[in-house]
Order: sequence, then C-alpha cells, then structure tokens
Amino acid sequence: MSKKSHFRYRDSMKNFLWFCAEKYRLQKIANVGEKHLRAYVEYRRQEGISEKTLKNDLAAVRFFHRFTGSRNELPDNRALGLEKTPAGGKDRAWTEEEYRRMLEKAEKLGRTDVVMAMKLARHAGLRIHECTRLTVGHVRDALKDGELEVKGKGGRVRRVPLRLELKMELERFLEERGGTRGEKIFVAPGEKTHRVIKSIQKFIERHREEITDRPITFHGLRHAYAREELACRLEHPEKYGLHRVSPERAAKLEVAELLGHGRPEVTSVYTGK
Repeated sequence: MSKKSHFRYRDSMKNFLWFCAEKYRLQKIANVGEKHLRAYVEYRRQEGISEKTLKNDLAAVRFFHRFTGSRNELPDNRALGLEKTPAGGKDRAWTEEEYRRMLEKAEKLGRTDVVMAMKLARHAGLRIHECTRLTVGHVRDALKDGELEVKGKGGRVRRVPLRLELKMELERFLEERGGTRGEKIFVAPGEKTHRVIKSIQKFIERHREEITDRPITFHGLRHAYAREELACRLEHPEKYGLHRVSPERAAKLEVAELLGHGRPEVTSVYTGK
C-alpha cells in the first residue's frame, strides 16, 4: 500500500470508528459487524457523500478489520446496496441561483432552522452534523472572536473565520432563539439530533425539484464554499500570504483545513478540476 493510500485508509477508519463510538458505544474493532456498516452507509448517504467515496471508506474498514481476528463476516458492497460506480464525477456544488431559491423557499415556509443551517454550510463549510452540535456558547464566542470553533469528524477541531454576512445572520438567529450557553441552537431540549438532521435534509430533498433539475444535497453547499475559498486564494495569493513556489498546493491545504481535512488532495474532491 502506498503512503498516500495508507493515510486515506487511516482517516476513513477514524471517521468510521468515531461514528460507531457515538452511535453504538463500540469499543473493539473486532466487534464490528453488518449492522454497523449498514448504519454507516445510511449515515454517509444522508451527508450527501458520493458512492465512490463511500466504497473507499468501506474498503478501509475491511482492511483494518481483517487484522483483528474477528469471526464477524462483513457484507460486500452489493449486499449493502452499493452498485458499480459509473465513470466520471459529478459537479455537486450548488449554484448561486439554486442557493438563493432554496433559501427563499425555506424562508417562505418558516423554516428558519433550514435557512441558518444552509448559511453555515455555504459560508463556513459546516457539515450537517457539525451544525447540530453548535451550542449558544459556541455562537456567542464566535461572534466575539470572529472565528467559529467546529468539532468535526474524528473529533478534529478547527476554527473557521466568520464572514461578515454570516456573523450578522448568527447574531439575528441567536437573538430570536435565546437560551443558555450549553443549549444547542438547532436541537431543542428533549429533541433527537438525528431527527433534526433528517428534517433539514428532507426539506431540501422535498423541494429541490422546484429549484433545479439536479439532485442537490445539503453537502453540496460545502462544495460551493470550498470552490469559492480556493478561487479567492488562487486569484489573490499575496492577500493570503501563500508560498510563492507552490501557491496552488498551499491554497488547497488551507481550504482542506477549513473543511476539517488534513490533506490538500481532498480539496480537489470538493472543487473539481
């Protein structure tokens, strides 16, 4: 296995184990079984992850699992409902028109949670589950410091600069919502986080045919954010103090870190060619 593949497999496995620890309190890799893989497939699909990426994730799980001596047999991709991936990638980033029209739809129907979550994804690159982890305290600190602290996959923590338009929206949202520091801004006391996530995702799925002829997902807003951030750095490398010898790689690394990844190659997955 190449060094590049090793790091990719390691990251994929860390994400999978983080999911199993949170959902099932799993402590031993040897105990990984079919139900864990099926739940992870559903979870990643809800995030809008491509089938190709999902297959790579499962390949990493199977690779590490075979060294545990476990008696559990893991189902193959076909058994998990993963068919052959067609050649060629898809442009998953939302256009500004799609973004504007979906926001208008959510505002019209009084879904302020959808509006705020979409803006966090589009202007700060947050995943849907990162949005639902945010507390009143997180937002207050971000408004004070100008940076939002985000806990992402695998427990990786990053700080994302707040754009002016997002800062103003968060101030308004927090003023309307209120609450103590420890309360989550999207999940009310007694409410289930996974139900809130599904509600936001389902809203987009339910109304996207009115907006566009593409199967856009919430995760596609992160793609739009990554594309914009990379474009800014490539057009004005001096503004960001990027290395003169390899400004493109430096730009991709910065954007990868904003997205919660550690490798510049990941940025290309979001921004395309």
